[in-house]
Amino acid sequence: MFIRSIRVKNLILVAGAALLGLALGIGVLFLGAKAAQSGGEPSPPESALPPESQGSQQTMGTDVPEDGEKVVYLTFDDGPSVVTGEILDVLKEKGVPATFFVIGATTERGKVLYQRILDEGHALGIHSYSHRYQEIYESADAYLADFDRLANHLESIVGVKPNIFRFPGGSKNKFAAPEVLEEIKKEMEKRGCVWFDWNALAKDDKSQATPAQEMFDNVVSSAGDQEKILILLHDDALRTTAAECVSMLIDHYQGLGYRFEALTAETNPIHLK
Repeated sequence: MFIRSIRVKNLILVAGAALLGLALGIGVLFLGAKAAQSGGEPSPPESALPPESQGSQQTMGTDVPEDGEKVVYLTFDDGPSVVTGEILDVLKEKGVPATFFVIGATTERGKVLYQRILDEGHALGIHSYSHRYQEIYESADAYLADFDRLANHLESIVGVKPNIFRFPGGSKNKFAAPEVLEEIKKEMEKRGCVWFDWNALAKDDKSQATPAQEMFDNVVSSAGDQEKILILLHDDALRTTAAECVSMLIDHYQGLGYRFEALTAETNPIHLK
């Protein structure tokens, strides 16, 4: 009697296992049929995808800020130079984008730096190929010829023709006649190119390097408490303190709740008055 009881229990267990296996098999067949109908395995929910798969990626720091947001734009004129790499190193370490208004570099180092600027998520803008004020501001045609020369030069190296630019000396300067500047601006508007001046500056355009602390103080003093701060710094061989100042500025403005952006043609431009 005892042995018969054990046999009955074993039969029940075997039958139960068989039924479980049958249920699992039916479930697998059902899922396989659904996958076949959709052309492959079922897609995971969007929340389960890695971040780079959730929608389109955006280039670092090129969101268009909304009113009320506190934003800083770091911009550098006159590069690339021997100090550009140091500036890029600081920006990379801090995870901050910037904009470089460049001149015509023909050295291999300069060409590599053009590409590095883009590769690391920064914006590339036109400044001047020659940076010779008396020549480029002789007439609107002279300026446009210099502009086009640099645009074509950059396209041949990095495959990009920038549509943002900064006038050497700013959009109001003593080197160009007002009518020449107006003619240039009208032509640039037709082309869809956007120019940017600044509303804060480091005053680092002297014949020798300006101490980083002095540059920092000049920027903070000229910027005040504006919500949108567009900082002018320089990137040439004499600006050996630029990278240090950039690090100080990033820490300062991030501590005040600002975020950093690169300029684009969609950015609301700041012009000299």
